[in-house]
Amino acid sequence: MAQLAVYVDARLRDDWTEWPGGWPDQIEIALVDAVMSIRARYGRPAAVSTAATGVHRAVAGYRQLRAPTLQLDDLAVLASLDWRTVERAVGRQVTGGVPKARAIVEAAGRLTDVGVTSAAHLDLSDMKQVRAYTGVRGLGKITWEYFGMLLGRPGVKADRWVIAAVDDAVKRRTSPAEAREIVLATAEAIGKGPTELEHALWAHRRRSARGAAAGVGTR
Repeated sequence: MAQLAVYVDARLRDDWTEWPGGWPDQIEIALVDAVMSIRARYGRPAAVSTAATGVHRAVAGYRQLRAPTLQLDDLAVLASLDWRTVERAVGRQVTGGVPKARAIVEAAGRLTDVGVTSAAHLDLSDMKQVRAYTGVRGLGKITWEYFGMLLGRPGVKADRWVIAAVDDAVKRRTSPAEAREIVLATAEAIGKGPTELEHALWAHRRRSARGAAAGVGTR
């Protein structure tokens, strides 16, 4: 914990990237984002002269499919869609050997079956909900936590760049579970939210590794 706090003070004081905020009260968008981000480039959102890329493009595609101007907070609607229709909107990628769009629709259905249809219903500690999500091939506890983070629940997605930052700080290799606990403890010690610290570590370590290509890192 102390080692990561020192690392944060030395490396992130002038290189802190704010958490962009996720998708509060938009459970459909959060689910699409969480699943499409698995081993994918986040890309960039659309601008005046450029189209969205990466996960941003997938999110924009789903929003266009459903309702571009509405809060998309009903998993029952997402669960009712044909996954092939969703795939045409979000793009063709796989996780665990299955199309991500299929995993998204299946997860929406399984969560709906245990009473989760809106963001207000999500409880990351509810084992029925955990099993509903992680029971989908290609989805696991790391993206389950990230799903919650996108909806405003405090958490840490211990992915490759977060683990790399922790490894740099403690000068040894850590597991995803250990890295997560170190980030959680450090966040409490330095008075930062875990999600905010996790994102700053992720962004800094990604930039350090990728240099000029930093704007399109993976989550």
